[in-house]
Amino acid sequence: MKQKSDRNGEENSSSGRKKTTFNLSELVMGGIVEKEVNQAVSQPQLTLLPFPLARHRSHAPHWVPRASNHVIDKDKDDDDEEECEDLTKFNLVAAEANPIQRKQKKGLDFRRWKEIVNNEDDVSLYNKKDHKSDGNAKSHDVKKEFNTAKSQVVNTHDHNTGNAAIDGNGIRSTVKSNNTTSNPVHVSAPIEHGSTSIETEIDAENRARLEEMSTDEIAEAQAEIMKKMSPEVIKILQKRGQNKMKKNTSITSAAIGSIAEAFSESKSKESMTDNAHSMIITSPDQIQKELENKEVNSSATSLWDTWSTNVEAARDLRFSLDGDLVNDYGQVSGSVENASERDFLRTEGDPGALGYTIKEAIALTRSVIPGQRALALHLLASVLYKAQDNIIKNQTGSTLKVGNHNKNVDWEALWAFALGPEPELALALRMCLDDNHNSVVIACAIVIQCVLSYNFNELLFDISEKTGIFEKNVCTAPIFRSRPNIDVGFLHGGFWKYNTKPSNIFPFDKIIKDEEDAEDEHTIKDDMVVATQDIAAGLVRMGILPRIRYLFESDPSATLEESLISILVAIARHSPTCADAIMKCERLVQVIVHRFTTKNQTGVDYSKIKSVILMKVLARSEKKTCVEFVNNGTFQKLTWHLYRCALPPDHWMNIETEKFKLLSALLVEQLRFWRVCIQYGCCVSHFSDLLPALCIWLDIPTFEKFMGKNIIQEFTAISKESYLVLEALTRTLPNFYSSQKVDQSTDEPMNDTETWCWTHVGPMIDLALQWVSLETDPYLSILLWLSGRAENDGLTLTSVLWVISVVFRFLFGVLKSVVPEDNSILSGNLPWLPDFIPKIGLHLIKNRFLSFNRSDVNHVGSFLGLLSQYRHQSNQETSLASVCCLNGLLETVNTVNKLIKLAKTEVNDSSIDHQSLENADSILTDGILKRSIPEMTTLLTAFMKLPSSSGQLMQSVEMFGRGGPAPGVGVGWGAAGGGFWSLNILVAQMDARLVLQLLEILLVESVKKKENPTAEERNINMERFNCAFGLCLLVGPMDGFILEKALDILLQPQNLKYLDFGIRRSLTFGWKYTEEEYLMFSENLISHFKNRWLHVKKSKSKVKTRDGQHGGSKKSKFSLNTIQEDVDPSANTSLVTEWAHQRLPLPDHWFLSPISTVDHTKLVNLPVKPNFLEVSKSGLFFILGLEAISNQVSSNSYSIKNVPVIWKLHALSVTLFTGMDILEDEKTRDVYSNLQELYGQSLDKKLLEFGLTNSVDFLKFDKEIHDSYSTFVETLVESFAGASYGDLLFGRQVSMYLHRCVGAPVRLAVWNALSNIRALELLPPLEKCLAREAGYLEPLEDNEMILEAYVKSWVSGSLDRSLTRNSVAFTLVVHHLSYFIFGDHSGDKNSLRNKLAKSTLRDYSRKSDHEGMIVKLIQYEKPASYQKLEQTENRSLQGSEIARRLTILSEACEGNSTLLSVVEKLKKVILKDK
Repeated sequence: MKQKSDRNGEENSSSGRKKTTFNLSELVMGGIVEKEVNQAVSQPQLTLLPFPLARHRSHAPHWVPRASNHVIDKDKDDDDEEECEDLTKFNLVAAEANPIQRKQKKGLDFRRWKEIVNNEDDVSLYNKKDHKSDGNAKSHDVKKEFNTAKSQVVNTHDHNTGNAAIDGNGIRSTVKSNNTTSNPVHVSAPIEHGSTSIETEIDAENRARLEEMSTDEIAEAQAEIMKKMSPEVIKILQKRGQNKMKKNTSITSAAIGSIAEAFSESKSKESMTDNAHSMIITSPDQIQKELENKEVNSSATSLWDTWSTNVEAARDLRFSLDGDLVNDYGQVSGSVENASERDFLRTEGDPGALGYTIKEAIALTRSVIPGQRALALHLLASVLYKAQDNIIKNQTGSTLKVGNHNKNVDWEALWAFALGPEPELALALRMCLDDNHNSVVIACAIVIQCVLSYNFNELLFDISEKTGIFEKNVCTAPIFRSRPNIDVGFLHGGFWKYNTKPSNIFPFDKIIKDEEDAEDEHTIKDDMVVATQDIAAGLVRMGILPRIRYLFESDPSATLEESLISILVAIARHSPTCADAIMKCERLVQVIVHRFTTKNQTGVDYSKIKSVILMKVLARSEKKTCVEFVNNGTFQKLTWHLYRCALPPDHWMNIETEKFKLLSALLVEQLRFWRVCIQYGCCVSHFSDLLPALCIWLDIPTFEKFMGKNIIQEFTAISKESYLVLEALTRTLPNFYSSQKVDQSTDEPMNDTETWCWTHVGPMIDLALQWVSLETDPYLSILLWLSGRAENDGLTLTSVLWVISVVFRFLFGVLKSVVPEDNSILSGNLPWLPDFIPKIGLHLIKNRFLSFNRSDVNHVGSFLGLLSQYRHQSNQETSLASVCCLNGLLETVNTVNKLIKLAKTEVNDSSIDHQSLENADSILTDGILKRSIPEMTTLLTAFMKLPSSSGQLMQSVEMFGRGGPAPGVGVGWGAAGGGFWSLNILVAQMDARLVLQLLEILLVESVKKKENPTAEERNINMERFNCAFGLCLLVGPMDGFILEKALDILLQPQNLKYLDFGIRRSLTFGWKYTEEEYLMFSENLISHFKNRWLHVKKSKSKVKTRDGQHGGSKKSKFSLNTIQEDVDPSANTSLVTEWAHQRLPLPDHWFLSPISTVDHTKLVNLPVKPNFLEVSKSGLFFILGLEAISNQVSSNSYSIKNVPVIWKLHALSVTLFTGMDILEDEKTRDVYSNLQELYGQSLDKKLLEFGLTNSVDFLKFDKEIHDSYSTFVETLVESFAGASYGDLLFGRQVSMYLHRCVGAPVRLAVWNALSNIRALELLPPLEKCLAREAGYLEPLEDNEMILEAYVKSWVSGSLDRSLTRNSVAFTLVVHHLSYFIFGDHSGDKNSLRNKLAKSTLRDYSRKSDHEGMIVKLIQYEKPASYQKLEQTENRSLQGSEIARRLTILSEACEGNSTLLSVVEKLKKVILKDK
């Protein structure tokens, strides 16, 4: 009852306070007021820095009366005077008020710190007993003294800006001024309670003694102590000392919290400045140099450390309210001790510093003042937008290489930090979205829109849709690679996975509905964990969708409505799961559609445009959603403008320019929405209703009128989308020579879908040909051939090129529907040919799209050559549009040529003027491609050089096994230059498509024409063959069919002959392959590559969802499982492609998969399990051919030489992992041997780059391949010992792991495995091993564990047979042990040498048959030449050297009489042999 009355009293008091109005900003200087405070808040008064707010109640001194700090203007109104009146009567007690002090720690007393700092002489150690405060002194006097001294030190911050350092033991801190004349001052360390014992006095005496000693005296004392103690004791003491230092450092850092009020507030800012400046000042050359100077064996670790350092430094960067980096870290003007002149906005950091960090801005979003919250959100939006903009502009292709010459920031690290777990950005934004102030909600929506990278992602999606090539869009959810395992040979390029499971993405309402019994299972912490993995998924999980629905229902402003729809678009593009969450959010879609239809029906704004975009994206996510939109009338409601705009062109001229631009953007998105429905087989019948409007947009406009009104780009955008709609309609056309209708996108009968009629095709073709009438239309001719004369010509040229490219796409779609599907018709003649086919062909010939004159090949004599020039424009969109034109032109020409050849009829079209073009008929009949081969060859040569450089860019984007370092969406992945979401990658992929088309035309045609090509033609074809495999690295998740097409073309039996030709020309290979073997290689390789890299893994969540759709009730224990119907996996149920569950893009070593795959069928379900032995045989031939032709092609093109040799050596080992069946075939055995020789030579070249004397083990199998590689080699050794019987090739492969370039852990694992199963003698001699002998012997072994393993094998008898069989194992042991035991060592090496020497002597005393082994060890001499190692070993040493070695053995015995007698015995044996 008492607690209840207290609460009632509090409520009454709060209600009483509510009636009083005063300036809250002056009263909360010493305390934090929560957002839900029930007080009338007035606007805060301005200070030197805006928006003062106390960060802690102990940080605002109030011992000065408030009235003394303010000068009241007499001219103010009475109202202002009332506001300044002290209603709380604080002035009466202000003089006696003291600041709230933090709780003092026991044993800490720093009252004399000011005296210590001001004293320039050394101060003796501080004793707590001598400085106890007087018991009669008042506590507040002591505190006042401390704070007064503290404020004096802060005031002198500008003069003393030195660095504070604490030594390892945490005993004293030396403060050095920037002035070189100042003396260091030693500050005593904090002393804990109970430390005043004898230990403290001893420590003080020791340190005083050390200060008196010189450096030489200290070194002598240390040496004396080292001699008196054993090495084991020294190690123990050193370890204990290090632990003490760590402990003392942590204690000291906690204990100096009080004195940090004086020093750390000023010094911490300098340390933050240093960290921040390390990101800003460091130049890219310095970063690259530091990375190169690091050891090779820690390359991956160093990259991660560098990245982590950059992210940590981003924490301390400060930004202005406009989002600009604040480089000035000096203090603001004014007195910092005056509370009214200090900035208390921050919850951390220095109040006197300029700008705000990311965390400070996020903390400010919880201020009690709405203006502060809004400005904090504006700051975040500005910083995040600039971060993304600079990430896009960073085109270096590496996240760790940032141009810092202009004081730029590592924006990738800043973006990753902002979206990371520490700032808790997602939680802050979700809370701000619930704010009751519109300005805060609008600002929050803008920040969320920026966090979801809406603007940058939509720009890329818009350009992607302009191409008309991609039928599907790709999801933007962040992803990572699955870890490789032995089943796939540890090859990288595993399946992509979502950062967070799709099951974690669900609306907030579902938690309450489905988890009523588990209230504590889902917490805010769980939401924050999901948000750190995927920020979009975290926002959806936090219930952002119901909140957005509520804001829509509250009649938001235009700005807020536009931002909210943008957020929904970004969420819908995230993944099918998020799109489904939007659809399942109650009333959300209905509210958006209702606002579209009821708000200003005749007007157009950005909210309407984005509403159509949202519905289009949702329809793309699933066919069921699209059908639902059509059935419930949503499609008709959102596209009614298409019917209203069937107006003559003159009417368009009367519309205002800005309104027309908005209307054009709306019509473009509505046409795209219609196109999506057509791709699903819906709304095809709407063509008849929209035909009047389409005819206006499809016809070529009067350019002069539209150019005068500056709306030509907007009109051509509508025309472009109209032709893309026609291109989508062509896919619903039934085949011209077949009665059955087939959907070209799904290859399934379209009995339940609508179809387009052939009667509509002819008029549409006539309209399309007007856009490509370069000779008859003067404006088009001038624009395309003389572009760049005016300022707006570049933009107009780009827009016209886009229209021409989609016109070719439409023509190609029509021609593709004419190509017969019946193989019997393809093998014979077509019954008849439609008139529009020769019409299209003659139109292309007449308008000079191709050059048929050999003299004009190198000149701009055709539109093809002109487009090739436009590809090199600086404007990326112009380059992309020109490449799309080239792709469409080649597809159209190739299809027309194919149909004319099938018809084999005379071409006679009355619409063509044969007098002006006499040879048009003969060119068309003879073949357009045949007559334009020279120009095609020139074009291919020019474009082959472009994608080669882009392949490495594609590989460098993937960072730490992720698409980007940040958990954003799309561009928000945070990769440099946009990563996979950049126009550079898109242009490179378009170039790859074009090159592949040209290769299909030229490579295949050349093979068909000549069965015995000349040497020059073979060289050209090998160059093209090599380039084609480089193109495969550019294939993205939407381009799987490109890789499939490339494999079908390049791996044909006739093309594999070029590999055989390259092998015979560069290597000694006596075998010949038959046509049957080429055919077998082709089938095995094509099947393997498609199954290995193109197979999409089925999502388990989708399977579970499908299984759970029919069963709401629980099944009984004895219920039968439901038999699922057979579902065709190729069914076109979605127009989006997920990054997850597939492997593209390929890693650079993808071609090694045929020989480095154990059994990949465990990961994917294939109908037929492949024969891995035959695949491996085919793969060995294929890889040897690639290696051979890579030596004969230009260095500019892609070459498999760029793949690290470590992956190639590993692939050869995986081939033998399951046994040596593959080596039983003689041909395959020779191929394997040649590959070993090639890779051995590569290893030697790599070794020469580092030098033989450098201890660089760059073959880090356990770092670069897999961290459990030791287990792999142990299994490989077991297979070698059990099945090889000392096979030479198998032995060479195993002995490769004993090479000095191999990392020590792998070498040790291989040696121990061989020793344990007595297989060391099965290894081949050193001269027959892979690579040169010197690589096994140099540099000398210095790893203690490996040397001990050598001696252990010696003693255990594992080396007994190695001596007689001349195995490389005994040679390595003798070489490395001899030079370690008899070399010059000191310190710890001496004890190890004595240990090893005694072990060998003790073994000889027990086993007399080891006499020859130990004699060879003593007499071993480093060979001058490794070519004749056996003869060199037997060469006798000089007598003095033998005596020296025997003396070393005697010293190693350490007085052991038994071992000394063994040495004497050895001496006699050696003298007897001589």
